[in-house]
Amino acid sequence: MFKKLCINIAFIFLITSTLHATQISIQQDTLINIIQQEDRLTQQKRLIKYIKSYFQNAQLTQTVAGKDTIQFLFTKYNLPDKEAFSYFAESIYLNKNRDLKNAEVYMLKAIQMARKNNDHYLLYQFLSHLSFIKTDEGDFTGAIYNYRMAKKEALMMEDNLLQILLDVNISDLYYKSGFYNQSINYLDQAEALLQTETPLRKEQLTAIILYNKSENFFRMKNYDSLKIYHKKLQALNSKSYKIHTYRLRTGYYLSLLKQDYTTAIKQIKDLKENQKYVPSDLDDQHLADAYFKNGQLDSAKQFVDKLLANTTDNNHPEIRFHLYELLAQIAEKKGNTKLAADNFKLALKESQENNLRITQVGNISSQMKIDETENSYIQRTEAYKRERLWLIFMVLVAALSIVAIALIYRNVKQKRHYEKLLFAAKREELAFINSHEVRKYLTNILGIMDILKHSDNKLEEYEQLEPHLYKSASLLDESIKNISEKLNDE
Repeated sequence: MFKKLCINIAFIFLITSTLHATQISIQQDTLINIIQQEDRLTQQKRLIKYIKSYFQNAQLTQTVAGKDTIQFLFTKYNLPDKEAFSYFAESIYLNKNRDLKNAEVYMLKAIQMARKNNDHYLLYQFLSHLSFIKTDEGDFTGAIYNYRMAKKEALMMEDNLLQILLDVNISDLYYKSGFYNQSINYLDQAEALLQTETPLRKEQLTAIILYNKSENFFRMKNYDSLKIYHKKLQALNSKSYKIHTYRLRTGYYLSLLKQDYTTAIKQIKDLKENQKYVPSDLDDQHLADAYFKNGQLDSAKQFVDKLLANTTDNNHPEIRFHLYELLAQIAEKKGNTKLAADNFKLALKESQENNLRITQVGNISSQMKIDETENSYIQRTEAYKRERLWLIFMVLVAALSIVAIALIYRNVKQKRHYEKLLFAAKREELAFINSHEVRKYLTNILGIMDILKHSDNKLEEYEQLEPHLYKSASLLDESIKNISEKLNDE
């Protein structure tokens, strides 16, 4: 029995290993195909997507082997920018394992290699991912600084899609820092650029932009604007898997702003049972707020304690400030003034840290505005230069056209003048031929005819004068032909 069990286990292990090996083989084939891609930019885009997708979807136990395989294939097939992509893959791997400090170190190395090669696309990608790491660390100042650097690369490439994604990410940082109007401003910029994108991308990005605007209006307690954007999300024909979540979340936001906390609590609790809904710690935070404002203090405290115990938010002072403040208010309502004071102190500490960060983010925000102004000035200057060149070209064309017309007119005028002179000369020549030659030969003929008319012996006289008559007639004929040829020449 034991032997049979061992055989079955071995068989199952063999099948599992075979399936896993097949999966790795398929991934390798895909990666090899990407590495052998001829178009450099397409290769870079596909490779960035592949590395991110692999580490996002892989189990932690598979990431080491996967990383080693990726590095091996980079070397084997002599990938261009091999070092930069190796550092990038290492950083994504470390980020997957929540080793954020070392993930930052390797991403900086990747940025250094991309800068050395003057590769604007890779610089954009690596700087954006460094911003993601900085955001996870809670270093919003560092995150927005790197977004600023990435935006310069996107503007240099004149790629609208990259600028849209960057504007959305920057708006998210401003939202988390409490700069709601700044956040909406960047979303407006993204929405304006979105008009140039393909319908599929436009549909997906529109849903994100509408939802992010809804988040800002909720934080600003602007019920009317939130209601408008909630309706826009409802009417949006999007296939994004998150659109269902966006609609339901903005739905309970409306209940919270209406101060209908009983309905909001029910909505949030129902969402936890909804299989299509993508949950977030925000839901628990809003549920704690709703319980507190509805007078259910113990339930509120339970969710606040759960959120504070969540280590993923330890670096976000704007969240901890709100949670400690909420705990202090709960203790105050319960009459525990000492606990309330302790929690208010903790909230004050987080508030001071958050205010410092907001100030730093505001400073970089000003620098980004300067960058945008400089870029706008450069674009206008370039446009002016192009318009100036076109104007100079048009002036030159107009001047040459005027000169050409003047020359043509002068040539036509001279031609007519010479034609008149030629006509006058020919007319004089014809008059001369007519008065001297034609009349001369005609006079001779008439003279011969007169002699014959008055002759007594006409036959004898004719025989003598016939040669002279014939010659004069022939010369007259030639003169007439000469006149005819000259008339035809005109």
